[in-house]
Formats: sequence, C-alpha cells, structure tokens
Amino acid sequence: LFGGSHQFISIAFVGIFRFFLNIGSSAVYYEPAENSKSSPYFVPRHEYNKLWVAFTNLQAQLLEQKKQIEELGKVRMTEPDPATGLVLAKVVNRRKQEFIINKGTADGLANGQYVLGDNAVIGWIEQASADISSVRLITSSACKLGVKISAPEADVYFNGTMAGDDKNGAKILNVPKKYNIKEGYYVYAAPKAGFLQSPRIIGRVSRCVVDQSNPVLWEIGIEPAYNFDNLTDVAVIVLRTGPD
Repeated sequence: LFGGSHQFISIAFVGIFRFFLNIGSSAVYYEPAENSKSSPYFVPRHEYNKLWVAFTNLQAQLLEQKKQIEELGKVRMTEPDPATGLVLAKVVNRRKQEFIINKGTADGLANGQYVLGDNAVIGWIEQASADISSVRLITSSACKLGVKISAPEADVYFNGTMAGDDKNGAKILNVPKKYNIKEGYYVYAAPKAGFLQSPRIIGRVSRCVVDQSNPVLWEIGIEPAYNFDNLTDVAVIVLRTGPD
C-alpha cells in the first residue's frame, strides 16, 4: 500500500516545492564533506538544507497518512489541500525575538497564523494591521506552540509544548522521562485547527537531560532549522475556510 504513497510524495515534492525552495536562505544543518565537492552530484549547502527541510515535512505528512490508513482501514491519498494558501512577505525590520513584515490584514493575514522561513516554522503573527504585521519568533518565551517530537525507531510522535529560551533556541516543557527521546530527533509544529493542517518542521532536539528540579521529566533543548540572520523573505500560512 505504501509504495504508491511514496510515488505520490515524490511527484508532489516537485510540484509543491519547486518555487518555495527559492525563498530565503537560512537552514544550518549538515555541511557536506569537503571532498564531496568533486562529485557530479554535489549541490551547494544552502540548496541541500532547503531540500532537507522540505523532505522532513514530507516525511511528517507521510507518517500522518500512514496513521490514517491504520485507523480508517483504507487508503485516502489526495492532492495537496487547496484550502492552504501562502502569502509571501519581506522582512522590513528586526527587533529582539521579532520580525516586522510588509503584509497585513489587507492580504489575508490575521493574528495567530504560522509563519515559514525556508518552509520551516519560524513563528506566528502576533499583531496584524492593514499593511504590516509583527512576527513573534519561536525563540521568544512569549511564543508557545504545540509540537510533535518524531521518534523514527518507533514510527511515532511524542506531543509537547515548546517555548523560546529568549536566546537562539527553544525548549519543550514537562515531557515525562518515560518517553525515549534522543538528541537529533526532529521537532514539528503540531497541526492546529484553522491555522496548520499538517506537521511542519521547526528544528531538532539539541539537548535532552533529566530535569534537575523534577527528575521524572526531561529537560529538552531545541535547535531551530534556520539562521534568522539570513532570512529576508517569509511565507504566512493562510487557510481558506469559505468558498472561493
């Protein structure tokens, strides 16, 4: 059953992400080895990182589809949901843990909408006015998001709540130590009704140690999937709920 879904994902990857892989330049993972540059298959690091972010998003979507198959007992493969739209915007100002972008309510933006940089979640719209909006970044302690931690060995997610550390990363709060979470696991923004329909990559677990104040919980640090300093363009997810 899942062979067909992999083929669909491959086709959808080209169609969906051809344009959006060209937005910005920010992810910071996985630098190729120096001797790989002589290979005919070498691509620049920033292009590789954009592809990595897109691929992990597709992995999350495939896992969600597999769960639906198990629960419903049938395959329901569909085209990408037409109710999901993206509004592209420029970063026109930067403040501590905040971006100002040049789009607002006149373009369909509203408070609470998720904002992407290189197709990874970087924050949400905190305040939208007619033609400008503020974006609260995920590194801010004021930005609290429901997240899913991917455990690839078990093919499952662990749910949690993430908040910024007011520096360059974030942390996931109150995760029971009984869950086997490891450094390197991917972290996704969890779907949220009216705002996000499927998991979107945020970053990865950079630190997972026992919470000194409560030894039955993990203390989990998150490394974002991008470098905010390099972001000049973003995309805001706008879900269309009414008829065209």
